[in-house]
Amino acid sequence: MATGDGLLARLAPVGRRLSPPQLARIAALAAEHGNGLVEVTARGNLQIRGLTADSADPFAEEIEAVVDIQTGHNIDISPLAGLDPAEISDPRVVERAIRRLAAERGLAGRLAPKVSVVIDGSGSIGLGQLAADIRLTAEGQHWQIAIADRVVGTVPQDRAADHVVAVLEAIAGLGPEARGRDLGLAGPAMAPRGDEARFAYPLADGLTGLRIGLPFGSADSVQLEALAALPGIIAFLPAPGHALIALVSSVDAETIHKRIAALGFVAGADARNHIAACIGSAGCASGQFPARAIAAGLATAHPAFFDGSFTLHVSGCAKGCALPRKALLVLVGDGGDCRLVFDDRAGSGALLSFSRDGIEPAIARLETLWRDNRTLGESVAACFTRLGAARLVAALRQG
Repeated sequence: MATGDGLLARLAPVGRRLSPPQLARIAALAAEHGNGLVEVTARGNLQIRGLTADSADPFAEEIEAVVDIQTGHNIDISPLAGLDPAEISDPRVVERAIRRLAAERGLAGRLAPKVSVVIDGSGSIGLGQLAADIRLTAEGQHWQIAIADRVVGTVPQDRAADHVVAVLEAIAGLGPEARGRDLGLAGPAMAPRGDEARFAYPLADGLTGLRIGLPFGSADSVQLEALAALPGIIAFLPAPGHALIALVSSVDAETIHKRIAALGFVAGADARNHIAACIGSAGCASGQFPARAIAAGLATAHPAFFDGSFTLHVSGCAKGCALPRKALLVLVGDGGDCRLVFDDRAGSGALLSFSRDGIEPAIARLETLWRDNRTLGESVAACFTRLGAARLVAALRQG
């Protein structure tokens, strides 16, 4: 895919697992053939940036010698599937059955590229943040099935794959661009489970999963090679939410956790957990400002403001790629200026606009507004919702 910093390659490893040598080799190839930046997407796929027309094919050949690449339909499950004691049902069984049936019925090429299936085993990592045309959620011996997040019923374990493939066939029957919502099925809206803010997951067989956040979803090859070289890590699992999960022995978890944090990754309470930022003008032709650099500066300057009650979305343009849903506060690049959006998406109407140099002072003024007006223990989100958009605008204009 062409981007502002060259070509971008996206890949998902089969089995959703990388050994430390595999991660190190992927990082080295990213530096050799691209610009050295590796991203983990919101869905837990890997992206390598800065490839060129000359380097893309050699990169593809070399990467396939390192790791098997998943092809076929977009099916998302927890990276901890099969290891998580909290899981009600193992989604891998249903995933394998769906892939087999879909191949038998020739669905490849008949569906829109973004048609997706989410299989949530109801374990420690919820998948509610992932958009889905079809969503299965484990409930005892049955799976709840939702189409375009409208609940349409429950299916037994041994019939779940058949039902999903039947829905995929119905979508394909509407045309190559159709999505689940085009089926027009009625049903109550579901409230998908979200992912808790956890950084260590107790697993089976004496293992612990350590969540490693890539700052704003990105790390360079040097960082990743250093991470892969840390002793005691058994494997890395690409995870939703721009993260990797390191599988380690539980007895070594605390030591390894400290070493991961020392490399600059997000491995605990951190303001960067609560800011979504695209690459912006540093790597996208549409980007109007360097979104990640701005986000990093705000996280450093105002850590207390990012209290976990809201997400700040820093978007290089109105497309809002880093967070395709509402956020309490959105900073959007707009030519040489910045637009501030309140409780909406990046492409929505702005409260007001100001110069790019005014971004940090604006956040400082909003933090002061919160501190001066909060009730005892009131979060930023609760305070700003109570005050309303007009009070925010007034405070910013006065500042």
